[in-house]
Amino acid sequence: MSRDSGAFTGATETVLHLHRAANAVRQHVEQEVLRPRQLTWTGFVVLRTVWAARLIETRHVAEQAAISKATLTGVVDTLSGRGLMRRVNHPGDGRLVLLQLTRKGHRLIRELLPESESAEAFALSCLEPAELARITTALRGLVDHLERPR
Repeated sequence: MSRDSGAFTGATETVLHLHRAANAVRQHVEQEVLRPRQLTWTGFVVLRTVWAARLIETRHVAEQAAISKATLTGVVDTLSGRGLMRRVNHPGDGRLVLLQLTRKGHRLIRELLPESESAEAFALSCLEPAELARITTALRGLVDHLERPR
């Protein structure tokens, strides 16, 4: 393919649109829900992950949030500094650290979840329910394919 052709392969075009769509939804939720509370998307994802697990090892949070351990450290420092999260020593292995929300963190996530769900629903409201189901299935399949050992 020449640079001047203006055409992309099907896979490249799909990846470009996937990236743009994910960023557009993320920016919408950040603008409408998170920024007024001085939260980043990554901070919100970490809060939501820890909330869902109640008590979880840092390495699992990094995996589920799809961020590096170094990035997680900075995010947890920020959230802990705001009194939203705490580090807890692992009872069976002193080398491991667990994360847990504080009461303040629980209150915030309970406020944020309905608002983020509403913003996400608005962002995807241009799609029919059957389209959403197909996209969700396709994206799960893509992740499964890429996470499978070769």
